[in-house]
Amino acid sequence: MAAMNLILALSVLLVVVLAATSWHFMRVARQLRESEERWKLALEGAGDGVWDWNVPADTVVFSARYKAMVGYTDEDIAAAAEAWRNRIHPDDRAQVDEDVRACLRGQVGTYSNEHRVLCKDGSIKWVLARGMVVSRTPDGQPLRMIGTHVDITGRKALEERMLHLANFDMLTGLPNRSLIGDRLQQAVFKARRDKTHLAVMFLDLDKFKPVNDNFGHEVGDLLLKQVAQRLMASVRASDTVARIGGDEFVVLLSSIEQQSDATVVAEKILQALQQPFAVLGHTVEISGSVGIAAYPEHGDDEKLLLINADIAMYHAKRAGRNAYRLYAAGM
Repeated sequence: MAAMNLILALSVLLVVVLAATSWHFMRVARQLRESEERWKLALEGAGDGVWDWNVPADTVVFSARYKAMVGYTDEDIAAAAEAWRNRIHPDDRAQVDEDVRACLRGQVGTYSNEHRVLCKDGSIKWVLARGMVVSRTPDGQPLRMIGTHVDITGRKALEERMLHLANFDMLTGLPNRSLIGDRLQQAVFKARRDKTHLAVMFLDLDKFKPVNDNFGHEVGDLLLKQVAQRLMASVRASDTVARIGGDEFVVLLSSIEQQSDATVVAEKILQALQQPFAVLGHTVEISGSVGIAAYPEHGDDEKLLLINADIAMYHAKRAGRNAYRLYAAGM
């Protein structure tokens, strides 16, 4: 009888323990679920699109905000992760894959990547994607990864605008002094490595000041725009034309076989500038003075080449203008 009572008591205790344990796990699961829902709600409220990736199954759940960001509905977006990858801009997919793999392998704690996505309407948006692996198997294999997407298209457009202002002339749209200096430096490095030749031209317009004095700065600005167009038409696509200030321009011929190649281009530029310009009903006639310095004969770095091309240009002006001069020792 005592044994029966003991068994009964143990059975009751076991039931109580199991019930308590079950209730505890249910409470923990409910708390986790509520915590996750609050987390996702907070991210949604912040304007972030949320994604939840089941790594072994390779399926992804996207939040409503994410779908709205790229213009898709529930019916448009498949659960397969491959459908998400296919919406990444082709030029960005390799880097995204590399960054995701680094996070899955545990090489980095969090995933972060800026890339472009293809929207349903055909437009392209920039997004900042962040994420982290939230669960793994005992041997470290990733099970689940959760992250967000933030639309940064506006920020990217502003960055590109600021970069353009920093590197390009606002009036003509040509590279400015900063950018031509960088391109010339890179061109010299490449020419030195490949044992090739290049040339730099320094161009100053003749009779430009009277245009501003007689017709006003608006005509002068429009004239500079037309000059820029004629210079661009006189060189190859691989060459660079820059405006470095006022009526001064620099032309980088990134590759030449011999110095005479540069003089041919200089003659072409002078002929183009001799043709009358039509600006706001006025016929404007100008010309140019060009100085040429070649690498490596006239300088072994970008600064010396620009200085010597400038010196040669002043010799062209002294010779009567509407001319070019190659740099020579003793100038």
